Amino acid sequence: MQITVIDVGTPNTHTAKNGRSYQSMEVTYKGDNGQVSSKKLMSFSNPDVFNQAKSWEKGTAVNINAQKDDNGYWQWIGILADGEQAPASTVAQGSATVKPAGTNRVTGSNYETKEERADRQIMIVRQSSLSNAVATLTTHGTKLSANDVINLAKTYEAWVLGKDKVVDLDDMEDDIPV
Repeated sequence: MQITVIDVGTPNTHTAKNGRSYQSMEVTYKGDNGQVSSKKLMSFSNPDVFNQAKSWEKGTAVNINAQKDDNGYWQWIGILADGEQAPASTVAQGSATVKPAGTNRVTGSNYETKEERADRQIMIVRQSSLSNAVATLTTHGTKLSANDVINLAKTYEAWVLGKDKVVDLDDMEDDIPV
C-alpha cells in the first residue's frame, strides 16, 4: 500500500501494567485511494516500522506492507522498497483484502442462508429423535439393534416434521362387528 505522509506525531512514552515502558505515535497519511487516515504505531508491535516512521517527514512516499491481524485490524508489518509488491494475501486496498484467485467465499457475512437454517433444523430434529428412540427402547430391557433405533427415530422425525400421518385410535375404522 503506497502512502504519502502528512504528519508524524512525537513519540509518547507509556508504562504498561507489567511495569515495562513502550512508545506510541500517530502517523497521519493519504492512501493510494486519496483518503486521509491515521495509524497509531506501537514500539512493541513492529519495532522496525516504528523506528523508520520516526524519521518520516511531510510528503514522504512510503510503500507499506500491511496485513490483517486475528482481530481484523490492519497492521503495518514492514516497509517495502519502491515498486516492491507485498504477497497477494496481505496487500491492502482501501478497507478490503485482495484475495488469491479462485476463492469464492463471500466475506463480511457469517449468517446462514434460508436453506442452511432449514437443514440445521432437520439435523436437530433427527438428533432429538434418535435420543428419544434410544430412551424409549431402553425401557423394555431388551438388547437394542441399530435398525430398531433408527426405525423408531424415523417415525418420531416424520411425526415432528409432519411428513407422516400418525393414525389416532379415533380415526381408525371400526373392525369389531356389533
